[in-house]
Amino acid sequence: MKLQQRNWAATSPDYDVCQYVKDEIAYRVADKVYDLTKFNEVCLDLGCGGGHIAPNLIKENVGMLLQCDMSEGLVRRSHGAGDAEIPTLRVVADEELVPFRNSSIDLILTSLSAHWINDLPGWFNRCFQVLRPDGAIIGAMLAGDTLFELRCSLQLAEMERLGGVGAHVSPFVQPQDVGSLMNRAGFDMITLDTDDIEVREI
Repeated sequence: MKLQQRNWAATSPDYDVCQYVKDEIAYRVADKVYDLTKFNEVCLDLGCGGGHIAPNLIKENVGMLLQCDMSEGLVRRSHGAGDAEIPTLRVVADEELVPFRNSSIDLILTSLSAHWINDLPGWFNRCFQVLRPDGAIIGAMLAGDTLFELRCSLQLAEMERLGGVGAHVSPFVQPQDVGSLMNRAGFDMITLDTDDIEVREI
């Protein structure tokens, strides 16, 4: 079902209209790359979607970019690296499986994809395996009270109209749980930031 939704989104004529939130969050993820002191020969954009991270990368930080997403439509329309000197390879594969060789990646970037992962502990384990010993992962995901207002509104409306409540919004992981899962997978020097982005009009 996730694949069907992504393929549908890739062909929607209104696809670009609502991408400003993804662009902003991807910019924040890419900005963290500047905090790293080492050059990243192979960078993996896991769950690249429309390629929101890539335009913000520069050749001083990244040697080669791999963009991976399960949707061929999204991979096909994804933006390449903003710096033309960064070779970009697009891979159509299920990002939940992290289908890359062990110890082959210097840096994993992921923006607004990880909250769709069904087996988050297994996913973090796999990410740790594909990273080289001094590798890093930088990502952003929806978590905690995301869409709290929408959930409450739907619950109140259903209680009033139908007398019961259904689940319309996927549950989100708590930020503190993400740190525990990463630690169990083998990551150290874990830093977690939480940001609130308020969208007033849709």
